[in-house]
Amino acid sequence: MRRCSPVILMLALTPVLLGVPAGAKRPADPLAATRAKLDELQKCLGTSDALSTLRKGLLWGWQQPGSVPTLETPKPPPPPPDYLESLDRDTKVCSAGASLQDEIQRRTVLDSVRMDIAAKAEDCRRFGMGRRVPVSIRTVRGNQVENGWQVFYKWSCAGPLQPQEIRVPNLTSPANVELPPGVYSFRAEKRSAAGQVETVAPVTITVGSSPTVPLELPIQ
Repeated sequence: MRRCSPVILMLALTPVLLGVPAGAKRPADPLAATRAKLDELQKCLGTSDALSTLRKGLLWGWQQPGSVPTLETPKPPPPPPDYLESLDRDTKVCSAGASLQDEIQRRTVLDSVRMDIAAKAEDCRRFGMGRRVPVSIRTVRGNQVENGWQVFYKWSCAGPLQPQEIRVPNLTSPANVELPPGVYSFRAEKRSAAGQVETVAPVTITVGSSPTVPLELPIQ
């Protein structure tokens, strides 16, 4: 009777010893899409402290706010879909900005992407993972809160590449929305019974680095 080689026997037993059935496929990496988007951003922007911080937070997590990730740190869940979409937007804007012929416009667009990454990195360092930040918007005339205003927001990108404006579902006050960390511009408008439209000038703020973001839009 032929004896099985110790090496062959060990290879055959390895899946069993690891608790993995022979022939079974490894489970898909839930963070693969996040890793790919961060890789694309690094190809466009190059390495930076902010991007490294964001990569550590999204792929490894932070055991405690501000702590250094370790091998023992439980892996974070994938970021929400709109967070991943915002990383996609950063990559597309970065690629488009890098191809601009005008040096000042190119630098302005790429700096907008870097500011967005920096906001995400700081929020991730403080709260441990990719998240959606609750934003509560009130419209104020003088010292009085005024209701019934429609709020619009968009990612704040300097230069010729302007994103589409999005309407907050409910009216003030407050109008509530949850957004991935970043730099955004908010404005409001209200139509009178006569059909005239009153507007509130845009206000640009950084969303993130705090549990929630309260915002007041002054009616002039």
